Amino acid sequence: MADPLVTSFGRVVRRRREALALSQEELGERTNLSRNYIGMVERGETNPTLLVLRALAKALDTTMGALIADLEADLGPDPKK
Repeated sequence: MADPLVTSFGRVVRRRREALALSQEELGERTNLSRNYIGMVERGETNPTLLVLRALAKALDTTMGALIADLEADLGPDPKK
């Protein structure tokens, strides 16, 4: 079972990609990553590195901070607080 953090990040990437009307292949071309890898990120099957986060942010016309903010919003409140 995938980690909820990784799964949530995949949802964020998919929403951002779809908002720009990009295919996984087009996002892959913009990031120099394969379409298969983009799919794995979106399905929460892989935990992307900071270098991939930076490439995704640039390709999605946003910042790394904005992607992380979206991730935090997607996760909801921290139940430990």
